[in-house]
Amino acid sequence: MSTGMPAGIWLHKFGSVVVDYFGHTPYQVGSSLTGKDWRDIDVRLILPDDEFTARFGEIESPEVNPKLGAITLAFSALGAHMTGLPIDFQIQTESHANGRYGDQSRSALVEYRESS
Repeated sequence: MSTGMPAGIWLHKFGSVVVDYFGHTPYQVGSSLTGKDWRDIDVRLILPDDEFTARFGEIESPEVNPKLGAITLAFSALGAHMTGLPIDFQIQTESHANGRYGDQSRSALVEYRESS
């Protein structure tokens, strides 16, 4: 992590890297949005079901899906390195995220960029 810039700005820069790679905006979710008593920063990338399946197959668990597990670990490590925060990065299908967590707060990790 570069010094001199607050972790929140780095978190949004991390979100931009995720957008650049996947083409979809990640969201900060969970306890770090609602209070000061959190153990990690939950970042979720929600992919359309068909896109998730095309990239990773049918299995939605990174513990048993090696390709999904590798990407999950890599982006968690990148986010932690960039921000200095304990990042818990996960990729979910749209149907899972909206069906199970659709009523919970999400904060888009976006960064302002001038158009070219």
